[in-house]
Amino acid sequence: MKLEDNGIYKLPDGREFLVRAGRHGVYFLHDLRQGVASAPVYLIDGSGQFLSWGKRTRWSLSDLSNTGRASSPELQRLRVL
Repeated sequence: MKLEDNGIYKLPDGREFLVRAGRHGVYFLHDLRQGVASAPVYLIDGSGQFLSWGKRTRWSLSDLSNTGRASSPELQRLRVL
């Protein structure tokens, strides 16, 4: 499953994340409650596994659902390294 850069996705627990695409099939998830300028809460590796602080979590890429929404143009200009 490929995620859309700047798309908003939801986990089964109800939390929503802004997705930023990285290199080599990696994605960064920013918790919308913390603001997109904050550090990513999760990294999704090339195998689809969620990582938090370098450790695997119970979540995987298949747990995300697309909300059909995307970030506003102003937020898309923000780039977090």
